[in-house]
Amino acid sequence: MKNPSCIVCCTPAWGENWQWFAPELSEYELHWHFHYDKPQGILERYTRLSGIRTCLEAVLSAKKHQADLLIAHNPRLSFWCAFFAFCFGVKTKQIAYSFNFHELPHGLKWQLMKMAFKTIDQFVVYSKLEKQLYSDYFGIPQELIETKLWTMKPPKFAPEEPLEKGDYICAIGGNARDYQTLMAAMKKLPDLKMIIVIRPSNRKNLKIPANVKAFVNISEPHAMNILKHSRFMVLPLKGAEVPCGHYTLVSAMHLGKGFIITNSRGVSDYVIEDYNAITCQPFAPDALAEAINKLWNNPDKFQKLGENGKQFAEKYCSEDLSYQHLTNLLFANNSPWKVYS
Repeated sequence: MKNPSCIVCCTPAWGENWQWFAPELSEYELHWHFHYDKPQGILERYTRLSGIRTCLEAVLSAKKHQADLLIAHNPRLSFWCAFFAFCFGVKTKQIAYSFNFHELPHGLKWQLMKMAFKTIDQFVVYSKLEKQLYSDYFGIPQELIETKLWTMKPPKFAPEEPLEKGDYICAIGGNARDYQTLMAAMKKLPDLKMIIVIRPSNRKNLKIPANVKAFVNISEPHAMNILKHSRFMVLPLKGAEVPCGHYTLVSAMHLGKGFIITNSRGVSDYVIEDYNAITCQPFAPDALAEAINKLWNNPDKFQKLGENGKQFAEKYCSEDLSYQHLTNLLFANNSPWKVYS
């Protein structure tokens, strides 16, 4: 039996009570050190310096505690952890988890990331498209990139009663969304009501028709309430090669909601045509309006899509699968990142 192992985890600002599966793995006597990308002070609140500071702290923590493993949850944090690990000569094994770009870097940023990612030992992505895409774009060997579907608990919504009365459809989320096409489609359907939950960046220069109501930066439980009480969801993406929207579509499936989604290879691992979703070609307002109108007038269809989606999420996207995946990473005999024996 080796000494208790140390794992440093660098994460976005998901709340300082978030400890991944550390409590469930307490029997293994692992020493976890969590570092949260949470802004401190006015300067960090209006810049991205909090992530850089957090990654520096995580790497210095890995050095101080002679950590067996450093895990960073998103590409930006993975880059800065790899960068500082190189600068300080920290040899801790690194895993880039939740390795997902809604926009690929270019120029000097791309060159720096390409160099830094060569020092990372494994990458975890959420679609098969990303495995090929990031391998080609950053020169990462494909054998270092693992595809794993997005997994989560069914999302919590509040309050229990609908925040919006009456029948409506919804669209939520911000990354790589094509709300221009969606608004053009909804303008063609003046008798249908839609609620969209977006970010300020999505709202900029967006012409919203009278039958669409927009909420900006509302709480997650309220956003999930909008989704829960909708007829179905629409998820418009900016193209046919976009690997975004995984959290949103899995949330919809867990809540038993069917959805219309842009036909993108980046979500094809989750979407089964006419089973849990309807696909539509990108940048096609007329086709999207037709699909929305057709599904709106077919309650049996959108209810069946929701039922099938819920079954899909329970089988392939449950949080238990993430626990099993992390357990295999840490403890399986054939895992190169095994930290405990």
